Amino acid sequence: MRRHWFFLIMLALTLTVIVALSGCGGQETAQGVEQNQTKEENNGSKTTEAEYVLQLGHIAPPAHSYSLGIEAFAKDLQEATDGRVSLEIFGGGQLGGERDVVEQVSLGTLDMTLVTSGPVGNFVPDLAVIEMPFLFKDIDHVYRVLDGEIGQELLAKMEDSNLVGLAFWENGFRHLSNNKHPIYSPDDLQGLTMRTIENDIFVETYRALGADPTPIAWPEVFTSIQQGVADGLDTSYGVFHSTNIYEVQKYYSETNMYYASAVLLINKDVFESLPADLQDVMRELAVEHAHKQRAVNQEMETEQKELLKEVGIEIVDFEDVDIDAFREAVQPVYERYADRFGDLVQRIQDMQ
Repeated sequence: MRRHWFFLIMLALTLTVIVALSGCGGQETAQGVEQNQTKEENNGSKTTEAEYVLQLGHIAPPAHSYSLGIEAFAKDLQEATDGRVSLEIFGGGQLGGERDVVEQVSLGTLDMTLVTSGPVGNFVPDLAVIEMPFLFKDIDHVYRVLDGEIGQELLAKMEDSNLVGLAFWENGFRHLSNNKHPIYSPDDLQGLTMRTIENDIFVETYRALGADPTPIAWPEVFTSIQQGVADGLDTSYGVFHSTNIYEVQKYYSETNMYYASAVLLINKDVFESLPADLQDVMRELAVEHAHKQRAVNQEMETEQKELLKEVGIEIVDFEDVDIDAFREAVQPVYERYADRFGDLVQRIQDMQ
């Protein structure tokens, strides 16, 4: 059933991209205000006029589970609201990088985004707890935390930055890749130059593991690795495959270094301008599609793993990684940063 759903979404996405490419110029910004325009569907028929046309920007390429999930969410949202709410989707980084779109939503120049939680941590500091290294035991542990009391607390904190967090979707566990040798333990990271984002926890994590962390902006990653500026990096399966980073890497180790959630965000003022019934529908569908998008992402990761093997990537399975050695190596990071998050780290660990 999930596979059937996945291929239906792929078909819908293809049609949507065709329409978007033919009409992306000259679109007006709509910040949750009423619109009185009709739109032509691919078959030439008219859709119901939407009262609220919301713009959503994200950075994912078309084949990523973000894109597939958002297209499905937009379709169901329009149907569930009898056409009163419509989403205009700008994917592939059309509106800027992840930090850019979060800032735009916070300021109200963009209505919505689906974004990896890392950049959101710049606006909601406690959210960065999710990305403490080797914090989660497995994916079920992640879901218990994010779908429970702790997750609700983190979403509520976003309102201080004029954001409403509707639900936690998924980017996935991030793993280690490089072009030198397989990584089984921290010893294998000694001397490797690893790309990271400009985040103090990530930088200190790589140092604790014996690597040389080098912050590099994402648009420059492929070329930097190709030219030898960095030996490797951490990515989820989805990012590693869909952005073709595998073309400049040889080895991929399932370390579960940290979990990258994704947050479906809407500007707080825009959300509160919607009638209560539409707010309820949006929240319910955001959670429903979080579960669907996660399932699709997990299925895609299984398929991506096999595709990577077929093109010659040597993959080290999680069972073959010395995860205890990794957790022991990053204890200095916990000693330095855990207090920043109050009791959140301990509460998450206690849920194992």
